[in-house]
Amino acid sequence: MPAKSRVVLDTNVIVSGFINPTGPPGRILKALQAKRFQLITSAAINEEVLEVMNRPKLRDKYGLKEFLFDVALILWEFAEVVTDPPPISVVKDPDDNKFLAAALEGKADYLVTGDAKDLLIIQEWKGIKIITPSQFITIIT
Repeated sequence: MPAKSRVVLDTNVIVSGFINPTGPPGRILKALQAKRFQLITSAAINEEVLEVMNRPKLRDKYGLKEFLFDVALILWEFAEVVTDPPPISVVKDPDDNKFLAAALEGKADYLVTGDAKDLLIIQEWKGIKIITPSQFITIIT
């Protein structure tokens, strides 16, 4: 049996997955629940995901409050949390570098993101493939 893919999910993928469970990000979360890949994350990523999901505009509009405990459990207990990702400066938006740093430190195969202007344009970095949720769905199904 081949080793599970090691994957960093961008905040937009995780939050979108809870907002629309039938779209590609939602299907990725279902695949995570089925242990079809290993989620790699970092403290900075986890904090951002929880902060975004708890923003009143999103939390109230999409009923995300009921998922906050589950998300925290997934991010802190079931994911592999890299503890000391290297400081890097690769993309224009400094907030996006944390995803690349976690992917590098966690030896990820993929970084899955919807960020077309900063991350997806790179396509691959240090052997890490940077792909869309739809592309990742075709890999894990």
